[in-house]
Parts: sequence; structure tokens; C-alpha cells
Amino acid sequence: MILRMILLLSLLSNINANAQDPEPELTILLNDWPPYNFNKGGKLVGISTELVEAALQKANIKYKLLVYPFKRALYTVQQTPNTLLFTVARIPELENMYKWIGPLHTREVYLYKLNSRSDIQINKIADIKQYKTSVLMGGSVEQFLKRNHFQENIDYYVTVNSEQILKALFKKRTDLIPGDPLDLAYQMKTLGYDQSAIEKAYLLSNEGGYYMIANKKTSDEMITKIQKSLDEVLASDKKDKTIEKYLQIKSGSFN
Repeated sequence: MILRMILLLSLLSNINANAQDPEPELTILLNDWPPYNFNKGGKLVGISTELVEAALQKANIKYKLLVYPFKRALYTVQQTPNTLLFTVARIPELENMYKWIGPLHTREVYLYKLNSRSDIQINKIADIKQYKTSVLMGGSVEQFLKRNHFQENIDYYVTVNSEQILKALFKKRTDLIPGDPLDLAYQMKTLGYDQSAIEKAYLLSNEGGYYMIANKKTSDEMITKIQKSLDEVLASDKKDKTIEKYLQIKSGSFN
């Protein structure tokens, strides 16, 4: 009788503990980076946004989306359990600071120039220092340049968004700008620039890919659950259709 009572109390205790400790609501951060993730008319949209939301909903995970500046978002995820961020380049500087889910996209970052600038010739990374290069503040390209001993305001210059960088190129205020083909195709289309007016000058990096990152205290079970659901979404035609939706072009080499 006593043994049965002990077992019953133990069972009730476990039930109460589980009832008081439901699966947490995740805070999912994103920065303003069209066409991957951005705020459009008060709605959070983008190729990555749609893929991530599809995965979370498929896995029946409760979440909320918030827009943060990129550097603040990185810090917040590092410090806050059950907090995630997308779309993030998987680079060495960040590798051990987070848990990784993905990839959402492959990654190829080129430096672009106006095709009228036949004077710009880059054969090796050191050649970049001969020209004025504009990059996003705190982004993966800035980290790459720092890793290769480039100095801010001497070897490159920072700005706060992709639109400013692209405008600077066409106004000839800068010589080189970074971009991946999908990102740049969207920016050119949105701003009304002729895609044929620019060309690739140098492959800057094809390391890693674009991922979701999570605070390291986020449970392995949660990470596995999201990864499995994301894999299922990516295995469908959802990604191709989403890319076509935002760019009105076939996804082709953008996968």
C-alpha cells in the first residue's frame, strides 16, 4: 500500500511538473535584408521568412517574430535562451557562439563593379585595397575583410543598408560593392536599375551558407525538431516558388 502511494505521488508530481513546464514560445529575430527577410507595410515577409515560418508551423512550435538591427540581434541571441535569428552567414567568427539550423540557402558573395569600369582589375584579395569598397556595417563581408587585415575607413567603408550601397555604386561614389546574386537581383529590380550595368569583379567568399542561429541553451530536442521540419520544407517545391514570387524569375542557380 505504501509503495503504491509513493508511486502514485511520484506520477502526480511528474504530471504537474510537465504541466508547469510547457514547450517555450520562441522569439525569432530577423533584420531588414530584402529579399531574405524584411518589413513590408507592417508585415514581416521575405524568402527566408516564409521558409522559417513554414517550418515552425509544420512543427507546431509557438513563436513570435521581431525585427532587430543585425548586430543587436546577434548579441540578443547570444545572451537570451529560446531566441533565434535568421538569415545568418555561417562564418568562423560566429561558429562556436550559437547553435545552427539549416542551411536555408547556399552562399556566394561577389564584389561587383559597373561594367563600364574596365580599369578595375582584381586577381587576388590584396588588389581590392586599390579601390573604394563599401560594405554593410557588422555584416559577414566586413568580418571577412577584417579577417584578411583590411582596415575600416582605409581599405573599406561601411554603411547601414544595401540600398545605400547600390546607389553609391551607380552614383560612382564607390568602386566595389558586395552581394550575392539573389540579393543583388532583388535590389536592382526594386530600385529600377539595369541588371546588365554591373558585373562580377571578384568572388569574395563562398564559405558556409545562410542559416538560422539559436542561443546555445536552446534544447537539442528543439533544434532537432526545427531542423527536421525545415528539411521537409526545403525538400518540397516551397523554396523555388517563394524565390519566383519575390523575384518573378525562375530560381535556377539561386538554390
